[in-house]
This record gives sequence, C-alpha cells and structure tokens, in this order.
Amino acid sequence: MFKTRIVFWGTRGQELTSRHLAEFIKLRANIVGFVEAPPGSISTVHTEKDPYEGINEVASRLGIPIYSPKKPKEPDFIKALKSLNPDIFIIICYQFYLTKELLAIPPFGAINFHTSLLPRHAGMHPGFWTIWYGDRETGMVVHHLDEGIDTGDIIYETRVPVRPGDTINEVYDRVWNTSTPLVERLLHDLDAKSLPRKPQDMSRYLYNYEINEKDFELDFRQPAEVLFGRVKMRPGKFYFILNGNRYFVKDCKVIAEPVK
Repeated sequence: MFKTRIVFWGTRGQELTSRHLAEFIKLRANIVGFVEAPPGSISTVHTEKDPYEGINEVASRLGIPIYSPKKPKEPDFIKALKSLNPDIFIIICYQFYLTKELLAIPPFGAINFHTSLLPRHAGMHPGFWTIWYGDRETGMVVHHLDEGIDTGDIIYETRVPVRPGDTINEVYDRVWNTSTPLVERLLHDLDAKSLPRKPQDMSRYLYNYEINEKDFELDFRQPAEVLFGRVKMRPGKFYFILNGNRYFVKDCKVIAEPVK
C-alpha cells in the first residue's frame, strides 16, 4: 500500500470521478476519507450510464468515512477533515471552490484532474467547449490547486486528437484512457515527496462559463467544420431558427461548395 494519506473529492454518477477512483483503489492508495458533492448538484454533458462503482459505494464497501457538505466551508466539515490528518487532497470532478483555509489543511496541498489542455478551457464542461471552439487537440492536465480556477502549476499532462465527427463521449473516453495510467505515477511521486511543477502560461487562459441554451444555437457565420463538430458532438441538440421556427439538427456533412 502507498503511504500518502489521501482525501478523495468527487461526484457521484460522474465517470470522470469513478473511472479514476477505480484506479486508485486497484493500486491500494491510502484513502482515509471521501468528499462527494451533494447529489444532483452538478450538470453534465457526459450522458452515458456510468459503468464504474460510485464514490459512495466504494466508501461503504471499504468502510472509509464519506462527507457530503452542502458547502465545503462548513465549520463542522472542516473540523472533520482535519481529524483525518490528510497529506493531500485529490480532486476529480468536484464543483465547489476550495477556500484558502481548506487548501492549508494537508501539507502537500491539493491536486486536481482537469479534462482539457490548461490554461485553455478552465472551468466546467471542458470537453464540450473543446469541441464547441473547434479545437483539434485536448488532453488531461493534473495540476496543483491554488486559489484561482484551474490556474495552478501543472504536474502532468496527456494529449489526444479531437477527430472530425467525434461525440463528446468519444473525446472524454479517449482522454481518460490516457489519464488513468497517471494515477500510479502520481502515487509514487507523492510517496517520494517529488511532484513536478510547471507554471501555466496565463496569457492563454480561457475560462468557460456554465453551458446555457443559447450555446446550442448554430451560428452560420462560423466555419462549416466548426458547426459540423458541434452537431456531431450532441446529435439532435443543436438547432437553428428560420422564419421564427426552431429546427434541431440530427446530422450534417461538410460540402465543398455552397448550396445554391
């Protein structure tokens, strides 16, 4: 078993959490506590059923304490966290902001897994925004957590292509297939007290807000390849308005010449 005492933060029903948690458990990481976001508190664009054991199920099976505070700054919750004597927090798909007081609890601070090539697409739903903007590459960044939003120094990163016609689930799966092997490397580096640090180039920082309905309206001023990618990402979700009527697009293709 690895020695570093971990408090693992995640969200029930989110495959980003559960797929990586399964790797931590398989490798016998020393998880001393779990923190999960309140059920129903986070939306998602990854819609397939999560095939992995949930964070609450793992906690119950292993007899590890689990907490689900409405807000992580609650005094009783902070007291409980301190009692676990953690060395580090591992955050994988937990939506709430961690205050300076929380980050000061573990001596090694906190580490976050983020599904984009930071500093691009910080914030929520990075896979959605990667395709929405027409990016041709994405990946996983494991980074130190600081008081900003996804602004901490980079520890590791993986890179994968975004292919024309990818659904969002295909992009996430491709990234996560490369990022789960990072768990073992992280555990060894934690026990060795030797984590890499590479500052982010904040001149490239792009923060993406919560998705709203207007983001699904097709803007025909955009390149055809970008619109194609958006439709293929979520077939039947994107739409256009013509003569006051809304039309949802289930499929499309890029052609060489404009239709006359």
